[in-house]
Amino acid sequence: MKKLLIIASIACFASVLANDVLAQDRVKNRAGFFLAAATDDINEVGIGGIAEFVVAKRVTISPQMIIYFPEDRGNYDINYLEVNVNANYYFYNKDIFEFYGLGGLNFTRQHINYEYNRSDYNNLEIGLNVGGGINFELGKSVVPFSELRATIGDFNQIVVTGGLKFNLR
Repeated sequence: MKKLLIIASIACFASVLANDVLAQDRVKNRAGFFLAAATDDINEVGIGGIAEFVVAKRVTISPQMIIYFPEDRGNYDINYLEVNVNANYYFYNKDIFEFYGLGGLNFTRQHINYEYNRSDYNNLEIGLNVGGGINFELGKSVVPFSELRATIGDFNQIVVTGGLKFNLR
């Protein structure tokens, strides 16, 4: 009877431990917001929204949108809007840290509004994203994060973001 109790206890403990390990290995559906700072062709600061949808054990699809604050250049204003569709691969997901690499597509819209001339200028460019990020799984629902991304295309840029994601149930 003692042997059966010991074996049952070990089996129960092992199953709890296995569930803990698997829980740390899973990525989650999330949505959130962030601040972004871009350099190179777009030297602006903006705000954005992000989401993550699980498609595999360690892979998420992550759409995001950034609206950069308008740049006043005297007789005209320049506005940028950026939409990204990235795939994130979580290569480290333990304790409170979640590191991921990303790759995807970038769509950037440039709008120039001239003050004295009624003709505005619109430009849409497509680029490729590559980068990485880190999530800090501090609680059950709120996840601070930071991301570094390079976009290669007609609007070359490096973008640093930081913000909060919220776990979705």
